[in-house]
Amino acid sequence: MDKFAAPVVLSMSLVLAAVAYFPGLNGSFVLDDYTNIVFNSDLRIDELSVKELAQAGWSGTAGPLKRPLAMVSYALNFSLTGDSAAGFKLTNLTIHLVNGILLFALLRLLLFAHRDRIIQNRLTVSLVAAAASGIWLVHPLNLTSILYVVQRMTSLAAMFSLAAMIFYCIGRRRLENNTPRAWLILCLVVPGFIVLAMLSKENAVLTLPLIALIEGCFFRLRTSGQRQRFLLIAMFVSVLVLPMLGILGYLIVNPDFLSNNFAGRSFTLIERLLTEARVLWFYLFLLLLPRLGHFGLHHDDYLLSTSLVEPATTAIAVVGIATAVIVSVITARRYPMFTFASGWFLISHALESSVIPLELVHEHRNYLPGMGIIFGCTYLARVLLHAHLGGRIQQFFAVAVISLCAMLTFIRAGHWGDPMTLAIVEVERHPNSYRAVYELGHRQYELYEKSGNEQDYYDALVSLERSAELDATAKRPLATLLKLEHNRGRKPKLSWQAELIRRYKGELFHPSDTRDLHELVRCTAQRSCVFPHDDIVALFHAALSNPTLHRYPKAQLMVDLAMYHVNQTGDIDRAIDLLARSVALFPTEFGFRKLLAQVNIMAGRFDEVAQEVEHMRSVRTWRDELYVPVDAIESIERDAADASRRLNQISED
Repeated sequence: MDKFAAPVVLSMSLVLAAVAYFPGLNGSFVLDDYTNIVFNSDLRIDELSVKELAQAGWSGTAGPLKRPLAMVSYALNFSLTGDSAAGFKLTNLTIHLVNGILLFALLRLLLFAHRDRIIQNRLTVSLVAAAASGIWLVHPLNLTSILYVVQRMTSLAAMFSLAAMIFYCIGRRRLENNTPRAWLILCLVVPGFIVLAMLSKENAVLTLPLIALIEGCFFRLRTSGQRQRFLLIAMFVSVLVLPMLGILGYLIVNPDFLSNNFAGRSFTLIERLLTEARVLWFYLFLLLLPRLGHFGLHHDDYLLSTSLVEPATTAIAVVGIATAVIVSVITARRYPMFTFASGWFLISHALESSVIPLELVHEHRNYLPGMGIIFGCTYLARVLLHAHLGGRIQQFFAVAVISLCAMLTFIRAGHWGDPMTLAIVEVERHPNSYRAVYELGHRQYELYEKSGNEQDYYDALVSLERSAELDATAKRPLATLLKLEHNRGRKPKLSWQAELIRRYKGELFHPSDTRDLHELVRCTAQRSCVFPHDDIVALFHAALSNPTLHRYPKAQLMVDLAMYHVNQTGDIDRAIDLLARSVALFPTEFGFRKLLAQVNIMAGRFDEVAQEVEHMRSVRTWRDELYVPVDAIESIERDAADASRRLNQISED
């Protein structure tokens, strides 16, 4: 076999990946990119200081750990490339290419540890690793992890997870051969990379069970002595088994913990588990038989499983997964590669596709899981073809598969390169997705603003109305319809306002609904949109009365309504009351207390300001600030002193 085959295949794959994604680099931000990145002022750092970068890292709102490494990377992007979406996407692509190289290194180590009689020489090992890595690099299922900017959290976490697994394999080979620094690598370097991965995205905690899978399938607790073997088992028990038992014990003591978290979703825990069984097979289908018509940014039209027989494929999906798990366990010793591929896929999906109340379907969740399936299929192809096809033909076959995937990704990236094209394609593929139809309406209105063509405006209204009809809980389409009509000085349909109030009051409240009301207040304050005062207040009151509204969104809504009263109605007393209620809900939210102090200064209530400042100085840990905001507190004191002095001068005059 040609000794340059593997480097050529890997290099070609890296180039093809860069070429395939190039058409999509000039596309726009989408969906959560705006709230997490574009509208996050903390990411617009003035200098590359530790304090500024740390505050940017602490500005995240996704996940319990706030994902600071990903947030810092966004801040660095703003600093180096400005507001350009292309700069952010180019960074994502670079991370993806690095991950392809890391995957190649990991797969080589796994194949060497596998000790297979067919795939045993270095050239064959390298070629199989290069082919699997190449297919993964250009696979169209990975596209949203690169061109959907906020999903850098996923690819960055994968990068550190891959590094952790590479060093685990290196440490295990050292331990097996009784060479120095094995335990140093296993106990310091590997955990260090896992921590970095978790600070990028919390589901990187699954690196631990993935490492256990690698151990069980390939290294099989082989060591140079019994003492080393005992220490290795003790390590896995302490970092994996004991925490899992602790979690299980907590769930036994608190049986409603998981189900209570689904109060803000339109599906139950059981419904999600049943649906995800089908979703996993859908993901597998996209991996093995990628067809452009089945991909999409929006999958909110995916049919919910309400029981084992509704739809009927639910039972088949559940039985299929259960069978795969049982077969993987039974055949682990004889067919470890099957156990590894299926185990890797299922373990990598264990959080986002199981009991956590996330949305049902997102393609970026396959970024890490897809590696195991592609590796297993590549290995199987090599085993089946080695006796029938020569090395050159096998190389040609690998290049053909990589090229086909690259072509599909290139076509798909081309759609992402133009927002209007993407919106049209998404609706064609997912006509019953309210999000896809809403996005089309949004883009049609942007087209109207550029062209002035009334037909474009009419098309936007039709799409937005259609979006509102597709999801009876969605508020954004109706709010946008009202805003567009008011902006044009036209009277909207009365049914839109009535239906929107009904939905804010009684339908399931989504985090995006809070952002929409915030945007309504912001654009009104900036005079960039027109909306009747009474209607805005009515919408806020309806939202605040919603029984599914959680505490923090409720506090945010009260703050937004308070600032609306300050800037638009002049009702300072009402604003202070709303801010005080927000502070009562979250006493360590500095942003809430700062606004309350500032409005009290406007009202001349300096005693209340002094009390707020005194309380601020007593707090050592703030919910929304990494450091104690000493400068901001001192600025409030100065503002209060200046306002009091001016007021005294006016009274004396």
